[in-house]
Amino acid sequence: MPDLAMIAQLADVKSAVLGNLTGGYHDAVREQDGETIAAVMGFVSSAMVHAGDQLGLGALHRISIVGEARGCLIVVQGDSVITARVEPGKSLAAVEKVLDTPVQGRA
Repeated sequence: MPDLAMIAQLADVKSAVLGNLTGGYHDAVREQDGETIAAVMGFVSSAMVHAGDQLGLGALHRISIVGEARGCLIVVQGDSVITARVEPGKSLAAVEKVLDTPVQGRA
């Protein structure tokens, strides 16, 4: 799983939060209200995991939401959830591409 520091290094990532599916907060980079973000994204991710199970989609890995001004990326692995705010929104695809590209030492 990509770690918080790796995601936060990307130029268009303005903030990132690490939490879990129950809404617990673990860490944040450039985000003052990380606890609230972790709680909301934990709830959203849990609901999406449940919806994916009900629809037979398999394990949820990532949710991307893009608006005109910004985007939000939610990466789920097991019980961990990383949320990243990306600005401008059109940069979200580039951030996803970086996450999909294998890096030496990372599977």
